[in-house]
Amino acid sequence: SAVIFMAGYETTANLLSWAWFILSQDAVSRTRLEEELDRVVGRRAVTFADVARLPYTSAVVAETLRLYPPVPILAREAMGDVKIGPRVFPKGSLFMVVAWLLHRNPKLWADPDAFLPDRFLAPAGSARLKKPNKYAYIPFATGPRICAGMVFGESEAILALAVLAQRFRPELKPGTEVRPHCRLTLRPGDTLPMILRKR
Repeated sequence: SAVIFMAGYETTANLLSWAWFILSQDAVSRTRLEEELDRVVGRRAVTFADVARLPYTSAVVAETLRLYPPVPILAREAMGDVKIGPRVFPKGSLFMVVAWLLHRNPKLWADPDAFLPDRFLAPAGSARLKKPNKYAYIPFATGPRICAGMVFGESEAILALAVLAQRFRPELKPGTEVRPHCRLTLRPGDTLPMILRKR
């Protein structure tokens, strides 16, 4: 549990920072999020049971994870010789898996640079927003070394976003330039000045 707490707080904080930045720039998505919260939760306290009843809020979190994965680069060591195309890499080779690029690959994602939470709600037959296979979306890694805190982290982020969006509407401070910085985790620079408006 100590590992989950220590590894999880910064990644969740960065995820929420990116979500607020995106929502401050996208009034349509922000309005849909607020409408879902008003309809499902109202003014009462948000509870864990609400996570399953907030599909759009969950989709906002998932799409934020796609565009701004908190851990954008993963290192993996080959357990045996690996052939990729014409090249053979010997056992022990180090591979860098770049989720940032994978999540924005136009061969895998329609409108890859657009913030479209609906891609995580679309029916399986929807060609424009269809999610590719599970290896194209790896904000928590995949395989035997998938993040132990995945379910906890997703639920925590959905609840935190819901609690804050229920009462506040953060707006990016005018004149702020936001640029991604990778220092193990992906951050929106050193600061992200926001103005809190009460809803």
